[in-house]
Amino acid sequence: MTELQEVARPLSDWHEDMGDVLWWFFPMTEAPYVGSPLDCGRTCEITLRLVGEEHTHSVSIGGWPGYHTHFTPLPALPKEPA
Repeated sequence: MTELQEVARPLSDWHEDMGDVLWWFFPMTEAPYVGSPLDCGRTCEITLRLVGEEHTHSVSIGGWPGYHTHFTPLPALPKEPA
């Protein structure tokens, strides 16, 4: 049996009604990102307290990486085993 492969579509074709998809960067050097460009991630705040000093730094972790250029739909869900 021949495996059907999707053609990767450019980022400009994606719209929010499509929801989560697989995001690719070419050449493929890593696994795809699963999600959407609307993924915000979470803000992590770190506070360092030294003698007489306090430093706070906020950074966003997770969420849309921003460098993926193409997408394909998520594969169909498998049937539950009998």
